[in-house]
Amino acid sequence: MTCGTHDDKKIYSNDVDTRSVGGCCKASASCCTPECYDPQKITAECIFVEKVYDSKVVKKELDLVISERFDPGFPTEGIVGFDDVSVSCSSKGLKVIPKTISVNGVTEFPPPIPGPGGIEQLNLSFIDTSECDERRRHVGTPIIIEQDIEVCGFVRITICGKAIFASGDSKEFTSTFDVMLDKSLTGFAQLCIPSTNAAFPPSLAEFCAALCKVILPAGIRSLSVVDGHIQVYAALVICIKCEKKIKVPVQLCVLSTGFCEPEEQSGLCGVDFPDLFPRQVDRKEICDCSCNPCD
Repeated sequence: MTCGTHDDKKIYSNDVDTRSVGGCCKASASCCTPECYDPQKITAECIFVEKVYDSKVVKKELDLVISERFDPGFPTEGIVGFDDVSVSCSSKGLKVIPKTISVNGVTEFPPPIPGPGGIEQLNLSFIDTSECDERRRHVGTPIIIEQDIEVCGFVRITICGKAIFASGDSKEFTSTFDVMLDKSLTGFAQLCIPSTNAAFPPSLAEFCAALCKVILPAGIRSLSVVDGHIQVYAALVICIKCEKKIKVPVQLCVLSTGFCEPEEQSGLCGVDFPDLFPRQVDRKEICDCSCNPCD
């Protein structure tokens, strides 16, 4: 998809279908990027957003020992060893939920503030920042956060390999089983917040993700035959990564090529479709600056 200019408006052409590429697709955000700076095509817009004032990444590791028996689908008599064993896991069924217990010793908080992606942010208006506010205008106040990280759900483990029999024959096996988890990890973090003496106080946003890893500590010797089943002895490692962000509402003046304009769609309605966003009525401002636009 390419875009150009015609009568001071963006136009989009779709001569070649680029939305489908070998069974995959290309995304389009309906935006045009100019080849050079031109104040007649780039406008200044004021947007109301949140900026990150301070952030910290916290990494946690949860180690578990698992011992699981499974039926390989064939008699296990005569098995003398194993070969070509591989094990993998999926953490898609796992939920990692950070819960703030206290901030600077305070355990009761104001109602949460809605944030991007549906994340509820902790309103930090209860923090007294007056001492640091009096020292310098651009100095922040430290806060100590105590929290629990709840790890719940299940990890799906898949193990496959070959069972070697005394006769010299071998048979392949594959087994999948779930390991249920319900654990809680406690941690602390120190962050810096700006003054709370403002119309919009700072807030704390937290989100976490987890990956899993399965280790056979003794290699193929971690597998054995017990009561007609194959037993696997392994270490399950949950790798947890959380990020804490101190967010502050701000207004930004940004340079823009205009608002998003999707491709025109033909149909019986023609151009008689409703507007999704209000029309802009403010006039364009061009500042007198020393930079020169492209020729």
